[in-house]
Amino acid sequence: MTQSQQLEAGDSIPHRIMHGFTKLLLDGKLEQWLELYTSEAIFEFPYAPAGYPQKLEGKAAITNHLHNLLGMIEIQQFSEPVILADSTKQQFVAEFTCKGRSLVTGQPYNQTYISVVSHSNGKITHYKDYWNPMVVLESDLGGNKHDQR
Repeated sequence: MTQSQQLEAGDSIPHRIMHGFTKLLLDGKLEQWLELYTSEAIFEFPYAPAGYPQKLEGKAAITNHLHNLLGMIEIQQFSEPVILADSTKQQFVAEFTCKGRSLVTGQPYNQTYISVVSHSNGKITHYKDYWNPMVVLESDLGGNKHDQR
């Protein structure tokens, strides 16, 4: 059995990563946000609907996706993440929410995330983002939800 624990807010690597992830995005500090990742990092979206990326490989792909995303959505708030960490695997799971709106339609974008994050030397190596695709479709981030069929 591996050792895992639910972490209270503190100075652990998972908390530093998630605090940076949420705060830097909210503050619009995108270059600093990108420094959370290794150059070879992978970012996956297992529940992405058709027409949306499912896997980004490398910091350049993550950068491009982030700039596209921030042209479609305004994130106004993140909840404090609940983190379950496994220090033996340098991996943690974070559960958190965001409130925002689509910049395309003005519709709300209120999302719940379950993220599985692997890290090394304090940087993200693999981020698997489980989010509700219905929120994306209902907020109509792509412009016209009828085009998403």
